[in-house]
Amino acid sequence: MRYLSALRLWPAAGFWALLCAVLSLAACKRESKKVPEAYLHLATDPEIARLSRLIEQEPKNDSLYYLRAETYYQLDGFDEALADLQTAMSIDSMKPQYYHLLADVLIDYARPNDSKRAIEVLTLAAQRFPERIPTLLKLSEFQLIVRQHGDALATLDRIFRIDPRHPEAFFMAGRVALDMGDTTKALASFKKAVQYDAENTEAWMFMGRIYLNQNNATALQCFDNVLRVDSTNLEAREFKAVFHKMRGEFDQAFAIYRDIVRRNPDYSNAYFDMGMIYLELDSMSKAYDHFNLAVKTDPLFVMAYYYRGLTSELMGNPEAARADYVQASKMSPNYPEPKEALERLDKRKPK
Repeated sequence: MRYLSALRLWPAAGFWALLCAVLSLAACKRESKKVPEAYLHLATDPEIARLSRLIEQEPKNDSLYYLRAETYYQLDGFDEALADLQTAMSIDSMKPQYYHLLADVLIDYARPNDSKRAIEVLTLAAQRFPERIPTLLKLSEFQLIVRQHGDALATLDRIFRIDPRHPEAFFMAGRVALDMGDTTKALASFKKAVQYDAENTEAWMFMGRIYLNQNNATALQCFDNVLRVDSTNLEAREFKAVFHKMRGEFDQAFAIYRDIVRRNPDYSNAYFDMGMIYLELDSMSKAYDHFNLAVKTDPLFVMAYYYRGLTSELMGNPEAARADYVQASKMSPNYPEPKEALERLDKRKPK
């Protein structure tokens, strides 16, 4: 992009013209439209109203536009957030957090080409703030989101030239390697991340899940390290239970799952996994009860509907099974098992 190499030479007005080109003219100049009913909450939000009053008093205060943009973004008011960020950056284009929020808004708005625009915004930021590691990290994360692996690694190399031991950069390198399917490099990077920051629970979680997939007991040590930092992390406890479940150590798995639901009675995955163990043990009544609890605690749990249906079928209740298979199929049309189960029931149906 020619404007990137010329960026350092452009005055503020010229830079703003370039930024508008990145965002597209439609985003830079908004037409007045009637507010749709779905967005009326934006007009009545008390924080929006408070910030709007302050902006009326200080119309040249860029930080107020940024704060209102942040509030709009939290309320899914993407157009409004974009408009306020454009105003804020036209007043002061040297605030890196403005670029970060602008990229977040674009990536979540998800209109055609918005992910490309988000990358371009962060690329501009990385040009303006070439030594700022949080900006480079965010750029690498967005490059990973759109699967620009080579670009992400190049951005991380820039960080390592600034700080060869930066733990978050190693963590991001691990995520990129994992997304590329290279678990060996991913593990090496995650190990470096926790070597320089033993409190990085996300790195420990990723390592634990890799070892879990390898049926390696080191997984338990990784999940224990997560719990050392954050004893309330139920996901780490769940994965410990999954490890024991995979090895057929059902008593240990049950003990952990019961501890999880004691801590959080709405943790649907624990009920589901206990149901799967009971199903494997041919304890149909208990399996049904736990799949039922999974559905009750998470009405969108498609697999729980399917397995509750399967348990009903195995218990000789085809009509209850059919109802669950139909529900699972409606909720997830691309999930093949419910359709196959319905076909199986239809073949058995008396003519």
